[in-house]
Amino acid sequence: MTLLLKSLSWLLGHLPLKWVRVLGAGLGRLLGLVARRRSEVLTRIQECLDVPESEAKDIFKRMYRNLGVTAFETLRIPYMTDKERDRIITFTGMDKMKAEKGSFLAAVGHTGNWELCAAATTPEMGRTLNIVVKSLKPESLNHWITTARSHWGTQVHDRRGSVRDLLRILKSNDPIGFIIDQNAKRNWGIFVDFFGKPACTTDGLAQLAAISKCPVFPVFSRRIPQDGSLLVEIGDPIPPPKDRSDEAIRELTQDVTKRLEAFIRQYPDQWIWMHRRWRTQPEES
Repeated sequence: MTLLLKSLSWLLGHLPLKWVRVLGAGLGRLLGLVARRRSEVLTRIQECLDVPESEAKDIFKRMYRNLGVTAFETLRIPYMTDKERDRIITFTGMDKMKAEKGSFLAAVGHTGNWELCAAATTPEMGRTLNIVVKSLKPESLNHWITTARSHWGTQVHDRRGSVRDLLRILKSNDPIGFIIDQNAKRNWGIFVDFFGKPACTTDGLAQLAAISKCPVFPVFSRRIPQDGSLLVEIGDPIPPPKDRSDEAIRELTQDVTKRLEAFIRQYPDQWIWMHRRWRTQPEES
């Protein structure tokens, strides 16, 4: 696995970016054609967005095309120059983060090319971004993606790590980014509304914000259709919960989830609809 990843990364790193994106789009189209649970995903798109089947199919195709390009761009990261990075990624709202003198948290979704944008945030922000992630299997894949994510100085932390360590990072004035759109098990999260359905969501972001009293910035990326570049949109900061009560924690978790939903409604092909976001359901009473 390691040799394969390194070889493919080297190859893509030495091809023109235009070719990398063409190849990635081709991979995405192929993956869309052979995708498992295709009917399930199309139904999910139709129900959540209230669109006809024809539009759902178009969103499905564009989503997989973006995923293919995202995969190949991510493989290219170890060979990407600072000049190329700055040419293909634009940040809006970064001034808000730079104006925040203390620590803060970022609520991030699987939109656009989340891997490349997370890696590129540290040099753009001028401060070390720490991201909390779920370890991948096999270990060789996890090691490679961790190296790519930290290419420009971003620090990677396993979500199973100690809350004490994350609080220490915030105390040292370094920001932390949290993924907020993955299905969580009942003992890992709380239920909030997402496209009109209960979605089990990690409460770790809200808990850290409540303890540290740090604000939360919603951060979502999207691909510009005209040239394939990436735009990272940073929203206004959300105040931390007033306390650690269930109501306050749920309120912040719901707020960031609704902001993600609004982004997806505007750019539906930029999100990972194949993820079983609603797999964990509330227990029947």
